[in-house]
Amino acid sequence: MDYIIHYDVAAFVITLAITLHFCYKKSIDTYQTQLFSMLVGLELVSSVMDLVTMYTIANPQVLSNMWHYILNGVYLLTFNATSAVYFAYIVNSVKKKRRIKRPEKALILVPFCIDVLLTVTTPATGLIFVITETGEYVHGPLFLVLYANAMLYVLASQVYSVIYRAIFTRGQLVVVCTYTISSFAVLIVQMMFPNLMIAQFAVAIAVLLIYLSLENPQDYTERGIGTYNRGAFEKILTADIENEKHFSVFAVELDGMQYLSETLGVESANGILKQFGEFITEAAGKRKVFYLSGSRFAVVSGSRREPWDELADTIRVRCGQPFYAESVPLTLTALMCVADYPEDAVHLADIEALMDIGLEDAAACSDGEIVFADVSMLEKHRREGRIIQMMKTALQENQFAVFYQPIFSVEKQRFTSAEALIRLQNDELGFISPEEFIPLAEKNGLILEIGEFVFREVCRFIVEEKLLSRGIEYIEVNLSVVQCMQESLYQDLLNVMDEYHLPYPCINLEITETAAVMSHETLMRNMSKLIERGVNFSLDDYGTGFSNTTFVIKYPFRIVKIDKSMVWSAMEDEKAMYALKYTMAMVKAMGMELVAEGVENEEHIRLLTELGCDFFQGYYYSKPVNGEMFLEKIGNFQFLGTI
Repeated sequence: MDYIIHYDVAAFVITLAITLHFCYKKSIDTYQTQLFSMLVGLELVSSVMDLVTMYTIANPQVLSNMWHYILNGVYLLTFNATSAVYFAYIVNSVKKKRRIKRPEKALILVPFCIDVLLTVTTPATGLIFVITETGEYVHGPLFLVLYANAMLYVLASQVYSVIYRAIFTRGQLVVVCTYTISSFAVLIVQMMFPNLMIAQFAVAIAVLLIYLSLENPQDYTERGIGTYNRGAFEKILTADIENEKHFSVFAVELDGMQYLSETLGVESANGILKQFGEFITEAAGKRKVFYLSGSRFAVVSGSRREPWDELADTIRVRCGQPFYAESVPLTLTALMCVADYPEDAVHLADIEALMDIGLEDAAACSDGEIVFADVSMLEKHRREGRIIQMMKTALQENQFAVFYQPIFSVEKQRFTSAEALIRLQNDELGFISPEEFIPLAEKNGLILEIGEFVFREVCRFIVEEKLLSRGIEYIEVNLSVVQCMQESLYQDLLNVMDEYHLPYPCINLEITETAAVMSHETLMRNMSKLIERGVNFSLDDYGTGFSNTTFVIKYPFRIVKIDKSMVWSAMEDEKAMYALKYTMAMVKAMGMELVAEGVENEEHIRLLTELGCDFFQGYYYSKPVNGEMFLEKIGNFQFLGTI
């Protein structure tokens, strides 16, 4: 038979090109990729063997019959193995696991084992093919079994692709369908025209399409930087987790890149990232390096509890030397953290969360040391996530509560005001301290809604419970740092008070020193507008932080609240006592009133009274209580007048 070999030659050229490109380009190392490598290798060997056997069949005299059997047997086995490996590749693509279930394993192995048995025994049985005494190649009675098994693999692959179609993109599904349709078309053409050797060409085209759509190394490379990208990171780690393979992730982030990008431009920033990418790829050695996003890289090692100190030292040394952005030398700080699987996390999302947490902690430390992320940090992160969700629910379903802590007037010897304090109680986590949820609310943008809720609730409570008639002159409401940054703060507050027809002096706003630092000019404008209407301000927590006298002088506060830590320290330390005395004397000399927090016993009262304190707030009088209990506390002081 005169075979037409042009398609076989083309198949060999295509497969060889795929092989060379696949080996040259950066590719990820997963079981799925290993199967694809096997698929390409089998197709390359198969196309070569097809050309070799066509030559030997056309020239039978060059070899003995035994060699004819061997060469044709190798060709048939590699050709059919291609279909089996293709099916295994599809199964692994959808299941993401090296270990597959027994039925799937049987479906992969049984047909191929039948092929092997029939092919290996063919020299004795002639069931697949026969080499006659004259060297002629003749198909045996069960030759079509090989085609049937190959089609079984193709059909099974198609079924799996349809069942798990959500795993694939539309283009990838088209590739799988194309492979199925072309396989059946090739089978028909091959049976109709036995001399037209088109099967290898069809397989080569299918492998090329798979390579371009499912296994293209460029899909896993970060262009412009030269490392693996985030897609490769997720795919490799997902496969390792599914197969319970230990690994360690070393995350490094270049601090200050956002500022660099804004000042010198994105192109210069990308140039720095490229320089660092080249450096860390070389420094990491055989370990894989990934660019994730922003200025974050990750190095992954398959070793358990990898010692990262040497790499960290190398990074510190490099970051101590300048990087260049268009000849401008720049030095950067590297933040570093490590997370191990499965010791520290069991899911990819947990690994990524630990990187966020660890690098955030590294930025806070500012000492260049590696932060070793662990389960406790992850638990804290999860708790914070639950609290954030609880705050959102509480805002939607009105589950926050406002408590009031009465403030005692030394002059009038009764409660004349109170501080409004927000509380969050949850069935799952119980009482959640404001010291825990307020910073989270500020970080996640919920603080403005919470602040508005508290202010509205205070205004409603003053009006509905007629607090002025009960002797309460004003309620103190805390303002967060974020609220103080709002240009429209004064108008927003006035609108709410107007809505409830509330006299403006009924509100006293508390501001911390941090809020004053973070929003100086905006805060000053808001304070001026509100003070014009009769709203007063207190400086809260004086005696903590810097306790800068400048803030007392510069801002128009009516009241300064001495923090409880300063009060308590004065009771135990002589120097602290002097600090308290002179602080209170200074504030009084400036014409402001004093509130002492943390008043818990008669000794506190005696001392603070001698020092000229105007108001007491603390557990000696009352802890923070809900509205109903607050009304009971002040019930002994009834005064005429209503709002």
